[in-house]
Amino acid sequence: MVDWSDDRIAALSKQDLKNLLANAERKSAAEIIARCKAEMDKRDTSKPRKASKPRTELKEFEHAMSEQLAEIGKAMAAKYDLSEETAKARSAGVKGFKAHKLLDSSGYAKLGGMQRDGSVAVDRYISYRRGKDIVSIGVFLLKDQPIEAHEFHVIAPLAVLNGGKPIAEIRPSATEAQKQTADGGLAFTDLPSATAAFEAALSKIAA
Repeated sequence: MVDWSDDRIAALSKQDLKNLLANAERKSAAEIIARCKAEMDKRDTSKPRKASKPRTELKEFEHAMSEQLAEIGKAMAAKYDLSEETAKARSAGVKGFKAHKLLDSSGYAKLGGMQRDGSVAVDRYISYRRGKDIVSIGVFLLKDQPIEAHEFHVIAPLAVLNGGKPIAEIRPSATEAQKQTADGGLAFTDLPSATAAFEAALSKIAA
């Protein structure tokens, strides 16, 4: 029987070490199992950790905006009943109705379709749907544009949007395939103004 000392185990290749552990587990050789696992832990600890890549300026901007939009969503949810349950209850009879989650699964603004398909640099938004009406607020930046050129878009049905313009004027680069969520919109250069317009439209469908 081989004497599996710490030194002998340390000299094994990665695969041989795995094989030894498997054999030891099959035979319930507790001491060898413990030594194999200790060696594996030692090797994992000594592995150089891959440094995470620093975010680009654009990604930092996108992340910060996603956080700010999420905060607006949370503030609106505290003022209005934006629960999915209420949306479903108030949308009974609307064929194919699907409640919108206000935020993404991580608690940030959602990823818009135009960023998802790579046609714009940033398209992050939060939205609420009741019946056939969808109201959203988001940050929008065209490709190859400086970050300072970003806009805040409030997208909603023209019927509930004060001073709204046809969506094609707000997002002229959108194609037929990139179907927008409503027929109207407003573009702002500052977030507070966009937030006020968003709440004004939201209150009309969520009241």
